[in-house]
Amino acid sequence: MANQQKPNIVLVMCDQLTAIALSSYGNKVTKTPNIDALAAQGTVFENAYCNYPLCAPSRFAMMSGRLPSKIGAFDNGAEFPAAVPTIAHYLRDAGYYTCISGKMHFVGPDQHHGYEDRLTTEIYPSDFGWVPPQTYDDMDAAGKGGNGKVPFGVSSVETIADAQALARSQQFDYDEEVARRAIQHIFDWRRYSTDGRPLFMTVSFTQPHDPYVITKEFWNLYTNEEIDEPLTAKIPLDQMDPHSRQLYFHYSLDKFDVTDEIYRRARRGYYGMISYVDSKLGEIRQALEEAGIAHNTVILFTSDHGDMIGERGLWFKKNVFEPSVRVPLIMYRPQAKSDLSRVSAPVSLVDVLPTLVELATGSTDAIFTECEGRSLMPLLIKDEPEREVMVEHLDGATPAPRVMIRQGMLKIVVSEAFPTQLYDLTIDPTETNDLAGDPSRRAEVERLEAVVRQRWDLKRLRRDVINSQRRHQFIYRAMQQGKPRSWEHYPDAIREHTKFVRTGERFPEVERRSYLKYAEGDY
Repeated sequence: MANQQKPNIVLVMCDQLTAIALSSYGNKVTKTPNIDALAAQGTVFENAYCNYPLCAPSRFAMMSGRLPSKIGAFDNGAEFPAAVPTIAHYLRDAGYYTCISGKMHFVGPDQHHGYEDRLTTEIYPSDFGWVPPQTYDDMDAAGKGGNGKVPFGVSSVETIADAQALARSQQFDYDEEVARRAIQHIFDWRRYSTDGRPLFMTVSFTQPHDPYVITKEFWNLYTNEEIDEPLTAKIPLDQMDPHSRQLYFHYSLDKFDVTDEIYRRARRGYYGMISYVDSKLGEIRQALEEAGIAHNTVILFTSDHGDMIGERGLWFKKNVFEPSVRVPLIMYRPQAKSDLSRVSAPVSLVDVLPTLVELATGSTDAIFTECEGRSLMPLLIKDEPEREVMVEHLDGATPAPRVMIRQGMLKIVVSEAFPTQLYDLTIDPTETNDLAGDPSRRAEVERLEAVVRQRWDLKRLRRDVINSQRRHQFIYRAMQQGKPRSWEHYPDAIREHTKFVRTGERFPEVERRSYLKYAEGDY
């Protein structure tokens, strides 16, 4: 496939955006005209999942096409090894210019992982400071069994109570910079790129991650009264499943009463943040139009994981109920008129790498490393409702790994620390009826448990997690001694200024080479 025939690709990501919060997935409250337009023009994957309901491991899975456990991505402080090929490596090898604006939560000294340019710094630390301070064994020895709030990188109940309109917040500042640099870079690439390579750009926002605060413009799009009730009402603590009870304490939900008013304000802030990200998607699409490349640019919109947003009385992530693990996934191909508008097949973020490789090269033959993902391209033509997805949760509020498989409409959750759970999403989409103990479902449980044993060695995985965390804890402690060495990345300031008039340059010549004409008929 010659370069001129290859589409540009823009991957737009959110952080902690659950699929159930979008109108294209059935929500009646959120105002997202740009996401709605993308969904109407493209393909909505109705049952898309993250592979780990936590930022860094989920992103590493998406970038590599591997399950987090396969590359040692056990927690938010785990290193993403430089030797693991990523989407950016594969597309760069296929002749693409690769760049990223925004968050990818890379941990380790490699802060590029195949991207030629990073247009912003990270919002979170790149070292091992967010490795959980207690391993599974440490928690057991302390008698906490996964309870107790860990000090770093963990959301807590105060970020629910903080929900309000603010003139500015750290997340707002960051996302403003992400969008500004991405949009400017689209124009700069269009004007100054001379090598003929197509564009692969990732634009990754930190919202709508808690705390649920946003500016008045977006807060006032909603009122407390119009906020929807949870699909699943709050479950009393003594009636929660054992893992949910541990998660309840992990997030300090026992320390504060989330009243109905606070619930509504938190969802209002969350929805406002979604509307903000929606506006930025609109600006990015407008920039693609004005740069004259929208007609040949594929857009993929997704999130790293979801948020419980008060469902079942729970918040944030780190569990495998649908609001936490189901994410939006929308693909828009401007030159493909026959793609299915909606796909029901279960898919996941590990499928993104083979999909983009096929878009870039015409096949998945270039992928020479192991990959748990499968290209989504065949699903654009023919749905596959019985497809399988795999999800892992390996840290925080669990004293042993928890894994999930969805096959068709059946969903099983298995852990050595908790009872097995089975849900039939055909008749129980909100997962309120655990069928694992139903004698009539015993054969299905045994079959799916056998599939789990084929996919994972849970005893070995538990040991691997403990060993990884102990190594990272040690390295982090050692690196705090003596001369500090930072792994943080900051964008190259020189590139920002080379396009302006400098010594020895003629003003009109510099001005004229910055011109980017509108496409014919745009004015």
